[in-house]
Amino acid sequence: MRNASEQRGAAAVEFALLVPFLCLLLFGVVDFGYMLNRDTMINNAAREGARTASAGGSSAETVQTVKDYLTAMPGTLTVTVTCTKPAGTACASYDTDAASGGVAIVKVTYLHPWITPVGPTFGGKTISLVKTSRMRIE
Repeated sequence: MRNASEQRGAAAVEFALLVPFLCLLLFGVVDFGYMLNRDTMINNAAREGARTASAGGSSAETVQTVKDYLTAMPGTLTVTVTCTKPAGTACASYDTDAASGGVAIVKVTYLHPWITPVGPTFGGKTISLVKTSRMRIE
């Protein structure tokens, strides 16, 4: 039978072996949750931009709407505003070719920086989050 000091030593070794995995799991959950939050915010911003574009807003107004929605987000943000004509063909330029009955298309691309060392270990320093929203032009 083992004495109490040997059992405490075994528990300390087991704990030391388990802690890195628990930290990895905790940091992974934090990073993934933060990324999902940002993904949802980008989706909402793309929808707000499409709403602005479908209501007759210019390309610059649409981009500004998206950027205003995402003011607190660090990282690189790219907003593209395009459209399709009522016949279904692509527009050359949103500002000149957007017409009632067509579809406004807003694409938001965001390079999300990880906040813990776990994310870069498995997927690079950033991950690209891309959302596209479409709405009929009124």
